[in-house]
Amino acid sequence: MSKNLLRFNFPLCTRMRSFLELLDGLRCLEYARQHHQHFAWLQAAADVRLSLVGNVGNRQALPELQSLLGSLRTHLNQLAAENLRFRKEILEACEIISEHEEIVRTGFPTLIRFLEQDSVLQAWGNAVQKQDWLGHKPGFPRMMSTFWNHLNVQDKLREEILELYAIVMHVDGMLNDFVPWSERCAVEGLDQISPPRGVEHGLLIIGLDVAWVQRGITPDFAGNKLAIRGCFHQWNVGAPRTLLKEDINYSMMLVPIV
Repeated sequence: MSKNLLRFNFPLCTRMRSFLELLDGLRCLEYARQHHQHFAWLQAAADVRLSLVGNVGNRQALPELQSLLGSLRTHLNQLAAENLRFRKEILEACEIISEHEEIVRTGFPTLIRFLEQDSVLQAWGNAVQKQDWLGHKPGFPRMMSTFWNHLNVQDKLREEILELYAIVMHVDGMLNDFVPWSERCAVEGLDQISPPRGVEHGLLIIGLDVAWVQRGITPDFAGNKLAIRGCFHQWNVGAPRTLLKEDINYSMMLVPIV
């Protein structure tokens, strides 16, 4: 991907949505750890915990990730049969995916146990509830910097999550490289994409020049296998966002993994 493009992911199936939620949570968790952002780390840890442990109304991400890996391996095997020139390299990628599948199949039991039992994460989960009867939330600003520096919960969680982080980032990179970019123009901020018939797609990736985003412009896409409608909004400081009323060139790819 061009260094001048920012990427935006839009899931077209439930499995891809679970993957993207886990991906975003892991990225935010690592960024917050590196930059010593205590509360951002807590919220990211809560998001990752929800993805992996789940609760009523939320699907666990690991079974979805394992299924996604299986679909990715199937597509790569098909590509290997169709592209004899790169067959060896594609099959090597399939072997790596198979290794990922086996690791994910075991379910990361120590990581799940850490997320379920860690007292800091449990207390934060109670604190963000609508009714914090035990008063956890007021105490966190005073406690968290000390916990961060002396309990090192952030580094201990990173040790547990490092292997999963590597797998998820590798899969994300493969999805991003799966098909070439297509160039499009949204006339007065609006566009409609008609996916090719007979091919299922699980992910829409939008690439937008960083200069547009610096102006506060972001994409919003939604749809199904027949039609995907998109618009670009202008985000305004201290005011509601508005529809962009000018033509905007952008890049997109539809990933045939569902």
